[in-house]
Amino acid sequence: MLRFAPLFLLLACKPADVATAPPAARGDTRVIVVGAGMAGLTAARVLHDAGVDVVVLEAKDRLGGRTDTERVGAATVDLGASWMHGVYKNPVADFASAQGLAYVPDEVPWSHVYDEASGQSLGDPAWNSMEGGMDDFVAALPELRSALGAGASVAEGRDRWLMNGGWTGQEARFRRYGVDQYLCELEYAGPVDAQSLAWVWEEDALTGGDHFPVGGYAGIVDAMAAGLDVRLEHPVTAVRWGEDGVEVDAGSETFVGTHSIVTVPVGVLRAGTIAFDPPLSDARQAALDHLDMANLEKVVLTWDTRWWDGSLTFVDRDADGTFPEFYDMTDLAGAPTLVGLYGGRFAREVQGSWTDDAIVSGALSTLEAGFGRTIPAPAATTVTHWTRDPYAGGSYTFLPVGASRDDVEALAQPEGDRLLFAGEGTYWRYYGNVHAAVLSGLREAERLGVGTPATAGLEAW
Repeated sequence: MLRFAPLFLLLACKPADVATAPPAARGDTRVIVVGAGMAGLTAARVLHDAGVDVVVLEAKDRLGGRTDTERVGAATVDLGASWMHGVYKNPVADFASAQGLAYVPDEVPWSHVYDEASGQSLGDPAWNSMEGGMDDFVAALPELRSALGAGASVAEGRDRWLMNGGWTGQEARFRRYGVDQYLCELEYAGPVDAQSLAWVWEEDALTGGDHFPVGGYAGIVDAMAAGLDVRLEHPVTAVRWGEDGVEVDAGSETFVGTHSIVTVPVGVLRAGTIAFDPPLSDARQAALDHLDMANLEKVVLTWDTRWWDGSLTFVDRDADGTFPEFYDMTDLAGAPTLVGLYGGRFAREVQGSWTDDAIVSGALSTLEAGFGRTIPAPAATTVTHWTRDPYAGGSYTFLPVGASRDDVEALAQPEGDRLLFAGEGTYWRYYGNVHAAVLSGLREAERLGVGTPATAGLEAW
């Protein structure tokens, strides 16, 4: 039962014009934000700058959620989100610029494509097959959807497309690889046989090209959090809400407020580790049941000396995405660094049973095959475990077969007037991206009455 009598007796004595004002305009509003990722920090930042009393509760011992800039040996690397996907009309880029934080175009050199089946290092013909395949597949999506129906996966669409095209041999393998990896399992990061054909490539995209924040996302996160009341190592276990306010249990403490914005990932909501009283609506629970979390993971390897030239695409024998790409991040990381990315089916296998040593060993073996040489032992390594992380449940939201944009939009709806939700998985147009998280935080601040943000860089949002 909610315990708010003194607070609400006070509210009852407020003049009528104050009591009916938007929450952000009332001096008694206290917002409890659950989660210190980009969605939660954005909402808290904008509300704080509007004069609202805000506290942010974060389960981890650090800020940033699924952004995480760390030192790996002598290198500085983003273990979570790395890119700004488009910088025009992007609130992340606008905020960074206003804080004097630089970002640079993704000009990572791609020099090698290794085909395990033929044992050959290939160049432009392989790239042309992969990129042409992706373009052709996207162009064929309307026809494939019509033929296969709403319940088809990307894998089913890909098989039909390859059959219709009549490609064989290496050309077919590279076209399949382009669709499976670069279009699906490294982009949406869900398994190609689970990703919905109906909704792949349907969300919006920003323009301006991919960029990296200089020094990683940490500068943006720290600037967004500056001056906020953030309680780290406060995992939320229960949220009680009603017409008059909220109570939030975090560790051994209970926080009382007028409103709460829950910004934890879809994976955490799906896991049910936060108890809601009253329970979440049937519509929200149905949406959570339909959606899923993707599995993009990284293995970071650093050396004292850069022994390679450029990045590597590795097309494994079965084209199933075994350590499919290694980014040469040396210039940005500040030390010789390769970052391996893998997702989808292979990531689920790895995260389900492989040790960290096995992941590093597998990545090094792939590099040796791909570059055709014995390589020195790395100076430092680290691996990510977003899939296993109980406070993430995966890297970001994807739409499996049976899900739709309606499910993402359902998660954006509040429960009553007091319990609100934000996060990349609640923002259909750009779900899966950092700018989706930021836009969702802005949306909820506006819902509470912040019309024009006073936060530098976000005024236009």
